[in-house]
Amino acid sequence: MNFNKIKKIHRNFFINSRVIKIEKLISGNINKTYIIEHESRGRKSKYILQCLSNIFDSHEILNNNHKLLTDYMSEKLKNNYFTISDTRWDVPALIKCNSSNFFVFPFEENYWRAIKYIGGTLTLNFLEDSNMAYQIGLGLAKFHFILQDFQSSRIISTIKNFHNTNYYIDQYLISLQDFDFSRLDNKLVERVNILTNNLLFHVEYVKSLTLLFDNESLDNQLIHGDPKLSNFLIDFNQRFVVSLIDLDTVSSGYLLTDLADCIRSICNVSGEDPDDIESVFFDNNYCIYFLRGYFSMIDDMNLSKFRLLPEFIYVITFELSIRFITDFLKSNSYFKVDYDTQNLFRAEVQFRLLSSFISQSSNLLGDLERLGIVSNSTFAFDVQKLI
Repeated sequence: MNFNKIKKIHRNFFINSRVIKIEKLISGNINKTYIIEHESRGRKSKYILQCLSNIFDSHEILNNNHKLLTDYMSEKLKNNYFTISDTRWDVPALIKCNSSNFFVFPFEENYWRAIKYIGGTLTLNFLEDSNMAYQIGLGLAKFHFILQDFQSSRIISTIKNFHNTNYYIDQYLISLQDFDFSRLDNKLVERVNILTNNLLFHVEYVKSLTLLFDNESLDNQLIHGDPKLSNFLIDFNQRFVVSLIDLDTVSSGYLLTDLADCIRSICNVSGEDPDDIESVFFDNNYCIYFLRGYFSMIDDMNLSKFRLLPEFIYVITFELSIRFITDFLKSNSYFKVDYDTQNLFRAEVQFRLLSSFISQSSNLLGDLERLGIVSNSTFAFDVQKLI
């Protein structure tokens, strides 16, 4: 991004302020995000500047949702309505645009917004240890806890068919049928064919599970929607979760979707863009420590509502694999990429993670049972027939 363009955008959020430094954040697959350091009246400070993706139906609704959520969280914390722990919890509040009095600034066919910078924190692409898995579980529980009384009907979804697995399957099959393979060299064709053949083995079973989810009495509430590891801000020194950011995907959904997606992310010991795909592995131990952290915030220990957690982990990992491969087939129109085949590689990583999860599913079901979660005993047998 051109430095002078950033300065022009900056002046619409901060008057009489000088930009000192611009740092582009590489984490995040949707919005382009920068940390801006600036100086006003002799004081230096930072904020987050984002260029919003065009995947959202409405930037106005998107930011209205964001403000509703952060205002609600801030008010509960300010009034000490409850105590979630003796550690801090910060809210990524929006900063109003001075030139328009809104929370978004249009510039050269793009829309920009500014967000409060939460200092003294870091983000991770993969876990450091099992204690960090516990802290991520505790952090997600805090997020769910603070929003448990928020009326989910106030949030208007701005991403059509988000976490609609059957929709993603349909889009994948259409894209695959329409794709011009002559565009690819022989090695890429082979990679796509191998992944495609592997994914197709799972389609019918995944569809049967989504039907099961719809017919079960599952908790439906306000969820984050994308609680991957890199969306957790972690205290730099003490290594506890300070905030859960990227609130654009918050909507009503299954609680198990959030837990499963977070587990999918943290249990990939090599991260979503590893240097070596051979290192991708699903760590059952991290999953158990995560759940211990999450359950430490729960008073009602009726763990039967978590019985379908293995099925949700399986479906959400499959879902992300087909979303990545579909975006590759559609010329990378949804997820940001640094190179043309990155979404293909990401899809391969998720499928390898899925295979690792399946191969260990029997052991995981035993670990969950010792934790108090009695799962479907036939699940491990059913999925292991697919690899």
